[in-house]
Amino acid sequence: MPDFPDLPPGLVRPGLAVVEPYEPGRPIDDVQRELGLDSVIKLASNEGPHPPMPRAIAAIAAAAAEQRMYPDPGAWALRDALAARLRLDPSQVLVGNGADSLVKLICMTCLDAGDALAMAWPSFPSWRQGAMVQGAEAVCAPLAPDGSYDLDALLAAVGERTKIVVVVSPNNPCGAAVDAGALAGFLDALPPHVLPVLDEAYFEYLPAGSHDGAALVREGRPFVVLRTFSKAFALAGLRVGYMLAPPALIRELHRVRNAFDVNGVAQAAALGSLADADEHLPERVGLAVAERERLADGLRELGLAPLPSQANFVFVEVGADRARAAYEALLARGVIVRPARAFGAPGGLRITAGWPEENDRFLAAMAEVLAELPGPRPGPA
Repeated sequence: MPDFPDLPPGLVRPGLAVVEPYEPGRPIDDVQRELGLDSVIKLASNEGPHPPMPRAIAAIAAAAAEQRMYPDPGAWALRDALAARLRLDPSQVLVGNGADSLVKLICMTCLDAGDALAMAWPSFPSWRQGAMVQGAEAVCAPLAPDGSYDLDALLAAVGERTKIVVVVSPNNPCGAAVDAGALAGFLDALPPHVLPVLDEAYFEYLPAGSHDGAALVREGRPFVVLRTFSKAFALAGLRVGYMLAPPALIRELHRVRNAFDVNGVAQAAALGSLADADEHLPERVGLAVAERERLADGLRELGLAPLPSQANFVFVEVGADRARAAYEALLARGVIVRPARAFGAPGGLRITAGWPEENDRFLAAMAEVLAELPGPRPGPA
């Protein structure tokens, strides 16, 4: 290997030393190469098991010939289609390169050194990371026993320095959602200097009667909602997310947003997905919910206690001294799951609901792994 010179002293901001890079789930090809396995399944990153919707696939093919040109910088056609579907003004919608890019935009726009972002923990690490990159403090409240956000504890974590308060619901990596009525009461109780954000990345999997961030935005609340096409819409590889927010905030976000943030193929695919949503989403969500519950039942039969989930995954605690070993033993059997250390849960595993045969394979592998691991199994309290 060549001996590259060190970076000049002081080039990198010292505050970045406390920021851990995001650790994504292992890709299938990488695991196959490393372990020499012919068959690997991935239940790690909460992608849906279905391919993109038919009109999305057709739109991808049609858009391919136009990629010599820069994409629509504001994703105006997609923005307008989302606004019409959600009964909002287009000025209340911003499309981004995945919801994760919108997390960073909010933090870049609103947070300075000395400010604070309030959230719960364990939860989605990009919010914590986004605050820390800006030199702000991520003040973390504990979760409720079911793994959802404890809104009373979160409200107590809000102080004079708090600029943003985040509710991830359903919570990632745990899966549980907050109650719609409790969420409305929480928003009413926040002081006016705080911007509330609802991260609804798994909104499509919520049961009827759950919270709906778009409806809250329609009420005129000074409120931000994040959603994504990566999960139920099966466009994780193309990176399309969107934000619902006050127009005044969206105008400020454009100061730091990349000029051509969402590529043309992704915009076309998302538009095609919206055209197919009413026909195809119910079946996809129904499969995910049924298989999620079957996974949870199977884990309980193995003596474990998965948390309740309203997303497309389950979370189960196996013990801080056993989680890494369980993950690696599953990997050796060609099953990729997600260890939850980076989410603040070092003893947990998160398992995405896949096709029935994939979930059967995971449960069989998990039974073998649990029989091999030393120590008692964590069980119901």
